[in-house]
Amino acid sequence: MQARLPTSRWSLGAVLASAFVVALGYGIVLPVLPMMVERLAGSTDPAFKARQIGLLTAAYVSAPVVAAFLWGKWSDLIGRRPVLVIGLIGFAVTLAASALAPSLPVLYIGRILNGGFAAAVGPTALAFIADTEGEDDRRTRIFGWMSMASIAGFLVGPTLGGLVAELKLDLGVAAVPPQTIPFLLASGLAVAAALGVWSVLPGHMLPGPRVESSKPGSSMFVSGEIRLLALAAVAAAGLGAFEVGLTLRNVELTMGPAALGLMFATCSVVMFAVQGLVFSPLVKPAATTLLVAPAFLVMAVGLAAMPKLAAFREMLFAVSAVSASAGVISPLLAYWVSRISVRSQGMELGIQSAAVSLGLSVGSAAAGLLFGSHRLEGAAFLVAAAAMALAAIASLRLPQPPPLEQPA
Repeated sequence: MQARLPTSRWSLGAVLASAFVVALGYGIVLPVLPMMVERLAGSTDPAFKARQIGLLTAAYVSAPVVAAFLWGKWSDLIGRRPVLVIGLIGFAVTLAASALAPSLPVLYIGRILNGGFAAAVGPTALAFIADTEGEDDRRTRIFGWMSMASIAGFLVGPTLGGLVAELKLDLGVAAVPPQTIPFLLASGLAVAAALGVWSVLPGHMLPGPRVESSKPGSSMFVSGEIRLLALAAVAAAGLGAFEVGLTLRNVELTMGPAALGLMFATCSVVMFAVQGLVFSPLVKPAATTLLVAPAFLVMAVGLAAMPKLAAFREMLFAVSAVSASAGVISPLLAYWVSRISVRSQGMELGIQSAAVSLGLSVGSAAAGLLFGSHRLEGAAFLVAAAAMALAAIASLRLPQPPPLEQPA
């Protein structure tokens, strides 16, 4: 059996930077997406924009439904480093193409390709950590750090996008729309991250040993795995509905992109703080299963409150509740899926990422379509809240993984 080699600081920094850049590239679009749709489609109809924003967001997150599994399987065959590099370079190119899209259909194509290349980064980076970390507490913390890196990118992205969108209002018409500048900046950062991965990740290292089940068998899924994947998809659907719903609620209340950027920034700061506590040495991995059900319940309450709130400060409280819960649920479910798997880590985390992408796609598209109907604007939040309440019940019993093998 191949021994695990602990992740070096440089390698860990490279995979964390990759997660940060991909999250930044996604989040940077949200505050400026309404203006991009209006500019490219030439329509100011709120219902039309709501539908397009939901579908554009769904286009980005739907690509990984298929791509994440394929990237993960490919990384099992050829190694983690080349897949990460290809994903980041492709992400950079398609991000720049999306920024310069001359029409709405081209923007759709760019976002689908962008999401497809982004799908290479998350599961492959997590699989690299699973390959190199055999000690339970440390692996749990590094999974949390990966999620925190993504949150940091999501914090910078919407904030930067919102600030630049407001800057356009002051500068007036320019040859290059100011909202394209953050896209190009994120594209450059993705290239830099790819160079970092290629420079510091070990190119000779093959994928590590898979985690064997205590009851090995021929079934495709081990006991409890489908439940974990379903919970991950439901949580992602709630988060997708929340992100699109918050964007469209901001347009409905005419708060402006800077206010939206601040709300997304608050969301990310809260996630960051919560994960810093949950994935600290103060919380043992075995105790983390007890946090999933309460987190789903708090998320349900926050989503249910959103349609009734109009004041900016009140909305911040609901946003904080949803973001804190999502910050706990997503990395914990990814960690537990990786622990109970009998498959190779790249394939398993690719499947988990595909489940998350499916949930994000459904939630984003549903929120956009519901907001596009003048009588159902608040239904997106309420349906998502009901789903989170059911998930809280389903997560009361989570599968217990076998003990991890210790490094040789």
